[in-house]
Amino acid sequence: MEGLKAALETTKQIIALSTGVVTLTITFLEKIVQPQAGTTRHVPIGLKGGWICFGLAIACGVWTLMAITGTMNALDRKTHGLPLNAAQTAAVKMLADGTNIRLPAAAMLLLFAVAMGLTIFTGIWL
Repeated sequence: MEGLKAALETTKQIIALSTGVVTLTITFLEKIVQPQAGTTRHVPIGLKGGWICFGLAIACGVWTLMAITGTMNALDRKTHGLPLNAAQTAAVKMLADGTNIRLPAAAMLLLFAVAMGLTIFTGIWL
Protein backbone atom coordinates (compact mmCIF):
# COMPACT_ATOMS: atom_id res chain seq x y z
CA MET A 1 0.00 0.00 0.00
CA GLU A 2 2.90 2.37 0.72
CA GLY A 3 4.21 1.87 -2.82
CA LEU A 4 0.86 2.97 -4.20
CA LYS A 5 0.91 6.06 -1.98
CA ALA A 6 4.40 6.91 -3.23
CA ALA A 7 3.26 6.47 -6.85
CA LEU A 8 0.27 8.69 -6.09
CA GLU A 9 2.49 11.48 -4.77
CA THR A 10 4.94 11.18 -7.68
CA THR A 11 2.08 11.43 -10.14
CA LYS A 12 0.74 14.53 -8.40
CA GLN A 13 4.19 16.13 -8.61
CA ILE A 14 4.53 15.42 -12.33
CA ILE A 15 1.08 16.92 -12.97
CA ALA A 16 1.93 20.01 -10.91
CA LEU A 17 5.31 20.48 -12.62
CA SER A 18 3.81 20.04 -16.10
CA THR A 19 1.05 22.51 -15.37
CA GLY A 20 3.55 24.98 -13.91
CA VAL A 21 5.93 24.86 -16.87
CA VAL A 22 3.11 25.35 -19.38
CA THR A 23 1.68 28.22 -17.33
CA LEU A 24 5.05 29.96 -16.97
CA THR A 25 6.02 29.62 -20.61
CA ILE A 26 2.67 30.93 -21.82
CA THR A 27 2.66 33.77 -19.27
CA PHE A 28 6.13 34.96 -20.23
CA LEU A 29 5.91 34.09 -23.93
CA GLU A 30 6.20 37.73 -24.97
CA LYS A 31 9.54 37.95 -23.16
CA ILE A 32 10.76 34.55 -24.36
CA VAL A 33 9.93 35.03 -28.04
CA GLN A 34 10.61 38.47 -29.50
CA PRO A 35 8.88 39.22 -32.82
CA GLN A 36 11.01 40.09 -35.80
CA ALA A 37 10.67 43.59 -37.21
CA GLY A 38 7.33 43.93 -38.98
CA THR A 39 6.19 40.36 -38.28
CA THR A 40 4.01 38.65 -35.72
CA ARG A 41 5.34 36.63 -32.83
CA HIS A 42 6.38 33.13 -33.91
CA VAL A 43 6.27 30.37 -31.28
CA PRO A 44 9.09 27.86 -31.91
CA ILE A 45 8.01 24.34 -32.88
CA GLY A 46 10.01 22.92 -29.96
CA LEU A 47 7.95 24.94 -27.49
CA LYS A 48 4.70 23.90 -29.15
CA GLY A 49 5.84 20.28 -29.05
CA GLY A 50 6.74 20.67 -25.39
CA TRP A 51 3.30 22.04 -24.60
CA ILE A 52 1.65 19.12 -26.39
CA CYS A 53 3.82 16.60 -24.54
CA PHE A 54 3.12 18.31 -21.20
CA GLY A 55 -0.62 18.16 -21.95
CA LEU A 56 -0.39 14.47 -22.80
CA ALA A 57 1.70 13.87 -19.65
CA ILE A 58 -1.03 15.53 -17.59
CA ALA A 59 -3.67 13.32 -19.26
CA CYS A 60 -1.59 10.20 -18.55
CA GLY A 61 -1.12 11.46 -14.99
CA VAL A 62 -4.89 11.67 -14.50
CA TRP A 63 -5.19 8.15 -15.96
CA THR A 64 -2.52 6.97 -13.49
CA LEU A 65 -4.35 8.62 -10.58
CA MET A 66 -7.56 6.88 -11.58
CA ALA A 67 -5.79 3.51 -11.81
CA ILE A 68 -4.15 3.98 -8.40
CA THR A 69 -7.46 5.00 -6.84
CA GLY A 70 -9.27 1.99 -8.28
CA THR A 71 -6.54 -0.39 -7.12
CA MET A 72 -6.38 1.13 -3.63
CA ASN A 73 -10.18 0.92 -3.35
CA ALA A 74 -10.16 -2.75 -4.36
CA LEU A 75 -7.31 -3.54 -1.93
CA ASP A 76 -9.11 -1.73 0.86
CA ARG A 77 -12.33 -3.64 0.18
CA LYS A 78 -10.44 -6.95 0.11
CA THR A 79 -8.61 -6.14 3.35
CA HIS A 80 -11.88 -5.39 5.12
CA GLY A 81 -13.58 -8.51 3.73
CA LEU A 82 -16.11 -6.62 1.64
CA PRO A 83 -17.43 -8.16 -1.59
CA LEU A 84 -15.58 -7.28 -4.76
CA ASN A 85 -17.08 -6.94 -8.22
CA ALA A 86 -15.32 -8.34 -11.29
CA ALA A 87 -13.41 -5.11 -12.02
CA GLN A 88 -12.20 -4.84 -8.42
CA THR A 89 -11.09 -8.48 -8.37
CA ALA A 90 -9.19 -7.88 -11.61
CA ALA A 91 -7.58 -4.75 -10.11
CA VAL A 92 -6.33 -6.74 -7.10
CA LYS A 93 -4.97 -9.51 -9.35
CA MET A 94 -3.37 -7.00 -11.72
CA LEU A 95 -1.53 -5.39 -8.83
CA ALA A 96 1.01 -8.19 -9.04
CA ASP A 97 1.74 -7.21 -12.64
CA GLY A 98 0.89 -3.58 -12.11
CA THR A 99 0.11 -3.00 -15.79
CA ASN A 100 -3.00 -1.00 -14.94
CA ILE A 101 -0.77 1.53 -13.17
CA ARG A 102 2.61 1.01 -14.82
CA LEU A 103 1.45 1.61 -18.38
CA PRO A 104 -0.01 5.10 -17.87
CA ALA A 105 2.74 5.99 -15.37
CA ALA A 106 5.48 5.01 -17.83
CA ALA A 107 3.77 7.00 -20.60
CA MET A 108 3.45 9.98 -18.24
CA LEU A 109 7.14 9.91 -17.31
CA LEU A 110 8.27 9.47 -20.91
CA LEU A 111 6.10 12.34 -22.13
CA PHE A 112 7.25 14.54 -19.24
CA ALA A 113 10.92 13.83 -20.05
CA VAL A 114 10.38 14.58 -23.75
CA ALA A 115 8.49 17.77 -22.91
CA MET A 116 11.23 18.96 -20.57
CA GLY A 117 13.84 18.16 -23.21
CA LEU A 118 11.95 20.12 -25.87
CA THR A 119 11.45 23.07 -23.52
CA ILE A 120 15.12 23.13 -22.50
CA PHE A 121 16.25 22.73 -26.11
CA THR A 122 14.01 25.64 -27.13
CA GLY A 123 15.42 27.77 -24.32
CA ILE A 124 18.98 27.04 -25.40
CA TRP A 125 18.14 27.51 -29.10
CA LEU A 126 16.56 30.94 -28.53
